[in-house]
Amino acid sequence: MNLKHAEIVLEKITRLYKSMKLDERNIDVFEQDLMLSYIRQLHESFSPGKPVSKRIDPILPPKKASPKPVVKEVPKAPPAPKPVIVKPEPIPEPPKVVETPKVVEAPKAPEPPKIVTPPKVVAPPKPAPKPTPPKPQPARASVGLSAPDRASLFEFKEATELSEKLSMQPIRDLTKAMGLNEKIFTINELFGGESKAFDETVKKLNTFSSFEQAAEYLSSGVAHTYDWPNRSKKKKALNFIQLVKRRYK
Repeated sequence: MNLKHAEIVLEKITRLYKSMKLDERNIDVFEQDLMLSYIRQLHESFSPGKPVSKRIDPILPPKKASPKPVVKEVPKAPPAPKPVIVKPEPIPEPPKVVETPKVVEAPKAPEPPKIVTPPKVVAPPKPAPKPTPPKPQPARASVGLSAPDRASLFEFKEATELSEKLSMQPIRDLTKAMGLNEKIFTINELFGGESKAFDETVKKLNTFSSFEQAAEYLSSGVAHTYDWPNRSKKKKALNFIQLVKRRYK
C-alpha cells in the first residue's frame, strides 16, 4: 500500500475530472482512457504486495469553455400611431309635448252591510280515560345451573392441611393472578376460545364484594353457557372458581 502515490493519483484524477466537466458533451476517447489509467493506478496503490506501475501521464491542454452564443437584439419597430376618431355632434331632439290627462273621479260604491256572526259555543273537554293497569306477567323461570350442578362447583370444604391453607392465600386482582399459559388454557377450556368473554367476566368479578355475588353471576352466566359441569371441563372449572374465591378473602 502506497498512500503517497495514491495522493498524487487522486490529484491527477481531480484535475482531469474538472477538465472534463468544462465540456461534458465533447469528452474524447483519450480522456476516458487516461481517467481509467488513473483509476487503475489508484487501485494498485491500495493493493498490498503489488508494485506500483510508473506511467508517464501526457499533458493535456487546458480546455476552454465553449463561448456562449451572442444574441443580437433586433430593434423593435415603433408602434403605429393610433387613429384619431372624430365623434359627430349629436343632433338635439325636439322637445316633446306631454299632455296631462284629466282625472275623472268614479262614483263611490255603497259600503256592503256588516255581517255579525254569532259566537261559537265550545263544548267542555271530555275527561281523559283512566289508564288500565297492566296485566300481571307470569314469572319467568330463572336461567342458570341446576341446584346439584351449582353445589358441585361452588361449595368447597374448609381447608384443614397447611398446604391447602397456603394455596388459598388472598389475591387482589384476578387479571394479574394467572400466567399467560394458564390464561390461554382457561380461555380455550372454559370460554370456548373467546378471549373477549373471558376479559369481560374477570373484569366484572373484580367489582364484586363477596364470593356469593360472584357465584350467582357465574352460575347464571358463563358456567351455564359454556357447560362447566361437563365432566371434561369440571376439573378446570373448579380450579378457576377456587381462584375466584381467593379474591374475596
